[in-house]
Amino acid sequence: MSELEINLGKIKSDSKMSDSQKIKMFYNLMLAQNIEPIVLRLSGYIKSKPMKIDYLLTFTPTRIIMVKKNVLRKLTDLGFVAGIGPYLYYILSEKIKYSDIKIKDSFISKEHDSAGAADTSNEVSIKYQDIRKMVFYYDAKTLVSNMLGTAINENVLVIHTVKEKYEFRLATRKNGPYDKTFYWLKTCLPVKISDK
Repeated sequence: MSELEINLGKIKSDSKMSDSQKIKMFYNLMLAQNIEPIVLRLSGYIKSKPMKIDYLLTFTPTRIIMVKKNVLRKLTDLGFVAGIGPYLYYILSEKIKYSDIKIKDSFISKEHDSAGAADTSNEVSIKYQDIRKMVFYYDAKTLVSNMLGTAINENVLVIHTVKEKYEFRLATRKNGPYDKTFYWLKTCLPVKISDK
C-alpha cells in the first residue's frame, strides 16, 4: 500500500469530518505530494458562428483547463455526470474502492504540462486567482415538456476572468441535473460561484 493510498484512506474513514473538510484535507495532501489532482470534469460547448465548439472542462485545485474536443472525442464522449475526480470520489463515496481508481485519470501529469511534451494549441488554462466571477444557472429556454414531465436540457456556466468571458452550455444528459452539478462546483472549487 502506497503512502498516498494510506493517507487518502485516513481522510475517507474520518467520520467526524464533513465533505467540505475532507476536500480541504485532500487538497492539502495533494499539495504536499506535489500532485495536481482532477477534482471535477464537465463536458460543454460554446456557441460560435457558424458552429459550436465542444470543450472538456477539467477542474483542479488551482485552475480550470479547457480543452477543445477533437472529432473522435466528440463521438466517444458519453459525459461525466458532474464527473468528480477519482481520488475525490473515493474519499467522499462509500461505493468506490481505491483499487477501482484509474490512476491515469486522477491527476494532471507534470510531463504533460512541460513545454513541448504535448500539443496545447487547443488548451486554455485559467488560474482561479484570475477569475473575477463565476455564475452557474439553468437555461429556462431549453425546458422541454413531454409525457414524462418537464426537464431542463442545458445549464450555463459563465466564467469572467480579468481579460475574457467564457460562456459554456452544459447538457444535462452529459453532466447531470442542475442541483448536483451546482453542488459539486460549490463544494470542490476554491472560488465563489453564484446562481445569477
